Amino acid sequence: MKLSKKLEKALNDQIKKEYEASYVYNGMRIYLDDANLKGASSWMLKQTQEELEHAEAFVQFVKSLDGQVKLEDIKAQKTEYAGLLEVLEAAYEHEQMITKSIQDLLELAISEKNYAAENFLRKFVDEQVEEEDNFRDLIELVKFVGKNKAGLLKVDGGLGQR
Repeated sequence: MKLSKKLEKALNDQIKKEYEASYVYNGMRIYLDDANLKGASSWMLKQTQEELEHAEAFVQFVKSLDGQVKLEDIKAQKTEYAGLLEVLEAAYEHEQMITKSIQDLLELAISEKNYAAENFLRKFVDEQVEEEDNFRDLIELVKFVGKNKAGLLKVDGGLGQR
């Protein structure tokens, strides 16, 4: 099975987005570490690493179908936020963008009847459901805690258990 040029380009665009997601989360990790939220920083480091794993999965998939991987430039990311809530809301928004991108990729694979790509991408659709759910839950938890420092420390400790 071979990739069409259109699907190959779309997959390469997704590879860039996965590497960029890692970079986004790394910027958040740096902020959280600087804010002395060590548990949240550790949690975000794992998120950073997970995005690199996703990028590598896409790279290997493209190569497995004899496609050519092209690595594009990724832009600088911010490392300053107003607090944990802003970090989580920005991460959730980013995950929503990734979800749409993967859904668009899946639609393309289906339209091209590339069943290998369809099967590969469905795993990522499931992954995105989990990612968005996790961020929504964390946002609600941080909103619930509000300005309570003891509560924030408890949340931070819980995040460090990931």
